[in-house]
Amino acid sequence: MKSFWVSYKSLPPRTRVYLGLGGIAVALTGHYVSDWLEKKFPVDSQATERNASNNLSSQITNTSQNINVKNK
Repeated sequence: MKSFWVSYKSLPPRTRVYLGLGGIAVALTGHYVSDWLEKKFPVDSQATERNASNNLSSQITNTSQNINVKNK
């Protein structure tokens, strides 16, 4: 069984270039689509922070007990 790198290196150089350019195209498309979605659906930062802090405070519970510890 050949490793991935050996299989990749056995491809013709033109095919490897096409694979690389295809990967770059997918990455750039994802980058621009995510920017477009952020502009189209803006997030209210204050509401997001408020919801995050409310969710966090509901998960925090006090587990401390009254333990007398003497310093030596």
